[in-house]
Amino acid sequence: MECIRAHEHCPAPHSAALPTRIVDCSDPFKPRLRAVKGENAPYLTLSYARGEDRAYCATTVNVDAYMIKIDPGILPQTIRDAMDATRSLGLRYLWVDALCILQDSKEDRAREVARLGTTFRNAYFTIVAASARKASHGFLQDRSPSSVPDIPLPFRFPDGQVGKLWLSPTWRQYDGSSEPVNQRAWCLGERLLSPRSLVYSSHTLQFQCQTAVVNVGNAVCPATGIRRLPGILFRTDVELSRTLTQEEKNVLRYAWTEIVGEYTQRALTNPEDKLVALAPVAQLFQRAWKSDYLAGLWSDTLVDDLLWYKNSGMRHQRPEAYRAPSWSWAAVDGRVMAHTEDDRLDTGSKDTQSCDVTSCSVAVATPLLPLAEVTAGLLIIQTIMVPATWNPDASLPDLYLQPFDATPGQVELPRRRPSASGTSQSDLVHIGCAYPDSVENVHEVWAV
Repeated sequence: MECIRAHEHCPAPHSAALPTRIVDCSDPFKPRLRAVKGENAPYLTLSYARGEDRAYCATTVNVDAYMIKIDPGILPQTIRDAMDATRSLGLRYLWVDALCILQDSKEDRAREVARLGTTFRNAYFTIVAASARKASHGFLQDRSPSSVPDIPLPFRFPDGQVGKLWLSPTWRQYDGSSEPVNQRAWCLGERLLSPRSLVYSSHTLQFQCQTAVVNVGNAVCPATGIRRLPGILFRTDVELSRTLTQEEKNVLRYAWTEIVGEYTQRALTNPEDKLVALAPVAQLFQRAWKSDYLAGLWSDTLVDDLLWYKNSGMRHQRPEAYRAPSWSWAAVDGRVMAHTEDDRLDTGSKDTQSCDVTSCSVAVATPLLPLAEVTAGLLIIQTIMVPATWNPDASLPDLYLQPFDATPGQVELPRRRPSASGTSQSDLVHIGCAYPDSVENVHEVWAV
């Protein structure tokens, strides 16, 4: 394999320490769960859209029986397909979250989620069931042509075999964004953490690594929209012991903000997993950054991190259950974008130089997952405050600085917004626009 032989930036696969539990797929009629203690062997991991009732999952009640045998008939098609793929690729072991984590044990789940980064990084590669909408659908079935209007043409392959080339009247760029697996939050972390992935997509079979994307069988499928973690994160502990250069910090910062943007637009079955599902990726960044992680934000860049925002048309109802402090993007639903001031990656943008953090802390739900769920947070900042006028119901919710009256401590209310002709009877100064991060119940609005 070219990746193993020649890719300088791809970690070589090896017989790594097996996870706590692993599925032994060697007998197709009698797969079983194995508890592992200090054993090294190559293994695969599975990333898939789960969904549906998961009565087949491993629990404290059935785990002993699963150590003897798992009845293939109770497993959804996607997991059965993954077992078949594991055997056909000449390997014995497969890690599947539903079978290798005890789903009714909060303590076991916390321990195993804390190890997810290592589990996926050390895998020989990850099987990505990209096209399966849910676990029962599977991914090894034959694919249909992309649409009826496509025209089949005979095509002779270099080995002499004759196949079909589908000619489409319109160009359709495939970027994978519509695949079910690419709409799930947990699957983003699993894909990013995997140095190599075998992706069973709707259009083709792809091999992806840190260096290249190969369409298996020479299928015509553009390699677009593939996100990778920076190679810096895969360095050894010794290499990361030195101080990162500013350029390296910039690379990591940009990667993190892009990941948060993609992650927050994906779906979660359990909303309380908002910080949990991204925790394994955050662990990798913290290993390189050496910075405190505060409910999705970083202490070293906290003032800039606080400037996350959402587009005006992407507001959701504020979640009823507590997930994170209000200053964290994890407290809201929908896609979040980071502050994009060009100089934010250096010493702080001009927008934040007059703001200082006095203190910031979070209370984690369990010490087993210090970068995951939080139960409380406290942020104290010191900055200049000025009165402003804002109409959140306006088509363009502008902010205007209010002029002060001669009376100390009193504010003169604005008279009106400047007219289109440029003339104005108001001394208001336009200072920007403000969009709420959730749908808010505003009972009273000052007219501008």
